[in-house]
Amino acid sequence: MNKISSARICPVCDSTTNEFIIKIDFELFDGHPMNGGYDVVQCTNCGLIYANTPVTQSDLDIYYTDLSKYEDKILATGGGFTENDKKRLSVTAQFISKHVTDKNSRIVDLGCSNGGLLKELLDLGYSNIVGIDPSSACVQITSEHVGCECYQYSLYDIPESVGKFDVVISTHVLEHLLDVKKAITIIDNLLNMDGLVYIECPNADYYYEVIHAPLQEFNAEHINHFTETAFQNLMNSFGYAKLITADKIMKTASEQDYHAVYGLFRKENKHSAEVFSMKFDNAVRKRIDKYINDSNKIFDQIKATIAALPEDKPVGLFGIGQFAFKLLKTDFFKNNRQYKLFDNNRMNVGKKINGFKIMPGDELVSEYRKEKFPILISSLIHEMSIRKNIQDLFEKNGEDVPEMIGFFHLLS
Repeated sequence: MNKISSARICPVCDSTTNEFIIKIDFELFDGHPMNGGYDVVQCTNCGLIYANTPVTQSDLDIYYTDLSKYEDKILATGGGFTENDKKRLSVTAQFISKHVTDKNSRIVDLGCSNGGLLKELLDLGYSNIVGIDPSSACVQITSEHVGCECYQYSLYDIPESVGKFDVVISTHVLEHLLDVKKAITIIDNLLNMDGLVYIECPNADYYYEVIHAPLQEFNAEHINHFTETAFQNLMNSFGYAKLITADKIMKTASEQDYHAVYGLFRKENKHSAEVFSMKFDNAVRKRIDKYINDSNKIFDQIKATIAALPEDKPVGLFGIGQFAFKLLKTDFFKNNRQYKLFDNNRMNVGKKINGFKIMPGDELVSEYRKEKFPILISSLIHEMSIRKNIQDLFEKNGEDVPEMIGFFHLLS
């Protein structure tokens, strides 16, 4: 094993040594703090897989405050505005209700997004609920949608005035954070003794089972890759008792399975942390290696398809998300300076990548009339809906439907 020093300490055990796994490169929005990508590494002490990046938390806070996709009701998860999202939030609320029998318990959802989980808890009879999110738009949506207390704070800036809680919920938040242990310290300060913490993140043990796009799980947002072992190491080091850790499966917009790891822990006397022994995660690396190998096979097919397009002609890229950021680093796009970027997410429209402005999807026809070009659909999970949107748009404007190239079929 080739141990190397880390630009970032392990988020779970503070080790400064790791083993290199793979380099992930992006072409992100101009000015994005993570442009240039990062190395994915494994901690040599506890086995956690994480992004070895030099960016700071304040850099990332700007992204999640001002550039976040999570306030979009249609594209984002967390609000329960789609059938699958509501179903997964309902399952989580039902699980919490089995372990929190007092309906007067004070509950806070950290990173509440658009308040979907809080709404499910409210419907189960919990009225003493609070939401906290760094996005002002998410706070507004939650306040209106749920009708509960909701505050705009970064996790690291929550004031003491919010008070103490009997239950702290953090779902799909910890994978985004540089300083995870500081986050747990803040959670600990918010929680009453014998209170419960519910945490949930994508499950790195099962990335290989369903690939949503090549190397999709290694992106500009998810920089920590948790498993049940990682959750136990993290929470036990703070003196928390494990009540349960397990895997759960939810459905994506494309009806694919998506694995998440979840855990419920009780706050206990800190003395138990003094005798805690870190357990090395022996299983995750082999599974991550399979995920990378299978992803690269798909990515190679995609790159071969793109490489067959003429480099001296323009090409449109529709759906500017995590996979598009990787595509824009391939040789074809590095050599082709005539590409056009389109997206239906208003949070992306107007931003620039490599100086190219992202145009709204409804401008696709007018651009196509200037000069015909093939359209690459880079959002694999939304490919079918994007295809239909483009087809309807062109037919509405009396134009022949253009050539569209998608890659979702490669995932099966």
